[in-house]
Amino acid sequence: MGSKQTVRQAARRAAFQMQQRRREEEVKRERRLTDESIRLMVALRERDDTETRARDAIRAMEAEGLNAAAIVRWSNGELDGKEIARLRDFVPKYADPEPATKPDGRPS
Repeated sequence: MGSKQTVRQAARRAAFQMQQRRREEEVKRERRLTDESIRLMVALRERDDTETRARDAIRAMEAEGLNAAAIVRWSNGELDGKEIARLRDFVPKYADPEPATKPDGRPS
């Protein structure tokens, strides 16, 4: 039969080990969440960059005199009028905006 001191030591040891495991799991979880948050932020910035390029292409096509229906045809039906309107007015939320310049290279 163990003494009270031995029982207490075993209980403390078990509690310490359990807390240690919890801390290790929390550290692993933090690493996973950090990795996922980085992936998310990269994806958001990539999406903004892609949609900015689409906006610029739509605006260039409009400058060539095309309307939404013609842009739909030129996109081989990948876009509809609603998506063209959304992209035409797209404003990046996550990407660092580049300073706007005039055609002669001067800032607007």
